Amino acid sequence: MSTGVIGVNLPISKILAAIQAQSSPSSPSYALSSTPAASEAAARAFMTTGTFPKLCARSFTLKGNTYRMAGMDKGAGMIHPRMAGLDALGGLHATLLGLILTDAPVSPRSLQGALTYAVDRSFNSISIDGDMSTNDTIIALANGAGAGVEEKSTTVKDIDEETDPDAYCVFRDELTEFAIDLVKLVVRDGEDATKFVENAASHTDAHRAASTVSTSALVKTALYGEDANWGRILSSTGSTPLSTPLDPSRPAGADEARASEILGGDEFAIVVDLGGQGVGGKELAKYWTCDFSYEYVRINGDYRT
Repeated sequence: MSTGVIGVNLPISKILAAIQAQSSPSSPSYALSSTPAASEAAARAFMTTGTFPKLCARSFTLKGNTYRMAGMDKGAGMIHPRMAGLDALGGLHATLLGLILTDAPVSPRSLQGALTYAVDRSFNSISIDGDMSTNDTIIALANGAGAGVEEKSTTVKDIDEETDPDAYCVFRDELTEFAIDLVKLVVRDGEDATKFVENAASHTDAHRAASTVSTSALVKTALYGEDANWGRILSSTGSTPLSTPLDPSRPAGADEARASEILGGDEFAIVVDLGGQGVGGKELAKYWTCDFSYEYVRINGDYRT
């Protein structure tokens, strides 16, 4: 995992000194403390242009056992992830970094599958500026400690997609919701705007359309100016390469005064209905983004000075 200016080596000596300073007095030299303060310090340590540390935690119940998840991520600029699984060409792609920990007893192969599913619906569904970093990375670790050593050896089996698909789906969905909570913190560095694209022929089509709208500089500047310029949204949607052509139809009209009022809120949703693309499609994709502000230009314009 790496972050900062592309092509510039990390200051390893400073990093090692900081790790030593955060280590527990009763542990080996480089064993980090496990206190909330230490977690916040770690989240702050890998911040670059972000304005606040991003941490989440939650618990969930599966087959009568309660398990926990905790995580942190960072990112504010150069955010448009397109991370792939370990088997994909090029491997895992830093601007967007994330770490998710759980004490659930999930098998390695199923943890990878659940993470890929969750990332597609969370980290790969956000955009700040449309620029993908060189090494966006999300890591998930599971130690199985939530089951307890004695219980795990007798009654609790690994959560596995093949041997217990129902339990796997519960874990996968919990991981997805947790990942969404984390990515919302990244988008919160700007004003939230959730894009919904529905009634698409496939999830791929829905995701493509949502991504195109979310990365449009003209749409994002309109959001900042609270300008209900719906033509920019339609134009972005129409430029998206889809499996089935869209019916151009006719403008339905809009209450622009009401739309501008909605755009003045901290959070709002833009819904694009593809009308089934003529094939009865019902797929849905969500995308989270933010506006383009003068402050964004200032921060990234002064990044190295």
